[in-house]
Amino acid sequence: MIGTGLWMPVNWLGCELASLLLGMAIHHDDIVDPAFLAWLKARLDHIITLDPWVLVVILTAIVLAIPAGIVGFYIYQQWRVNYS
Repeated sequence: MIGTGLWMPVNWLGCELASLLLGMAIHHDDIVDPAFLAWLKARLDHIITLDPWVLVVILTAIVLAIPAGIVGFYIYQQWRVNYS
C-alpha cells in the first residue's frame, strides 16, 4: 500500500484545511464561537440598519428568484428549440 506522503504532499492545502476545520470543531462545543457570533451580529446590525423583516423578505426573494430563473431559462431554451 502506498503511504500518504508518496502520492499526496504532507503540506497539501486540503490536509491543512481539514486539520484546521477539525481543530475548530474540537475546540468549541457549539457550532460557532458565541463571542464571535455576538460580535458579528453587532457589526451587521451597525452596517445594515434595516428592519429584520425587510431582510427576511429580501433574502426570501433572492432564494426564490434563483430557482425560478433557472426554470424560466430552461423553459425559454425548450421553447426556442421547438419553435425555431
